[in-house]
Amino acid sequence: MSDPTLVEYKGNCHCGAFKFALKAPNLASLEAIECDCSICLKNGYLRVKPVERSFVIEKGDEGSTLVSYRFGKKDIVHKFCPTCGTSVLARSSADPQLQDFWINFRAVKDVDFWSLPRGAPHQGSELGEAYQIPSAVQAPGPIPDGSTAYHGSCHCGSIAFTVVHRGNITSACSCNCSSCGRSGAAWIYPLLADVAFRGVPEYATEYTFAQMDTFHGFCKVCGVEIYERFIGFTNEGEDRSLTRALNLRVMHGIDLNAVDMEKEDGKAYPPTYVVPA
Repeated sequence: MSDPTLVEYKGNCHCGAFKFALKAPNLASLEAIECDCSICLKNGYLRVKPVERSFVIEKGDEGSTLVSYRFGKKDIVHKFCPTCGTSVLARSSADPQLQDFWINFRAVKDVDFWSLPRGAPHQGSELGEAYQIPSAVQAPGPIPDGSTAYHGSCHCGSIAFTVVHRGNITSACSCNCSSCGRSGAAWIYPLLADVAFRGVPEYATEYTFAQMDTFHGFCKVCGVEIYERFIGFTNEGEDRSLTRALNLRVMHGIDLNAVDMEKEDGKAYPPTYVVPA
């Protein structure tokens, strides 16, 4: 007899190149796991282990549609879409026949991630060798009195940046739109002139959709989303290209629990996201 507490969920990367289904407890009893290790923190993973043998790929191929990223002892493989940057899953073995893996539940359709129940957090940062923070980028200019230089990077270090911020960073924006909900990004919006990058554009892949005026930049090696690049003008006539959104999750030394996270209901803005065929 089937378990009435189990539900079939559908998921996909944002561009629709990879689609899947899985079974897991219903949302009332499901508990997604957050991990504080270096890669899970940057990607904002919400880890859920599917019921054994319930994971089905409905479009694409895990080996060729998704890109694999390993680090450290290379005993875990993280897989993301090279087109849109959605982090889909991670396996403790490269063998897809083995069931020791988990899904990034952010890639699942029709889930309110703000209210999704969380299980006991996993202290992944205490396992293995400590993560080595990539070298910092030189600030874009002299640091004014009262300002702070913050350093950030993708996981592999191919992309890094330094932003000069007036005072300390105390708030960020959490957006639930179809793209930001998948990346788990927490955005701040400095002027581009206050940011210095390394590895952009050579290691960055940019993905845009819908109105084609916001470009999500992620590392083509490790899949971590770093920034949003804007074009066009606001309704007030301000040049959007002068601002560059940065993902607070990838910035070193930031305690996200100490940051005031402002919720932006991006999902409510038209056009409504439709999973590509």
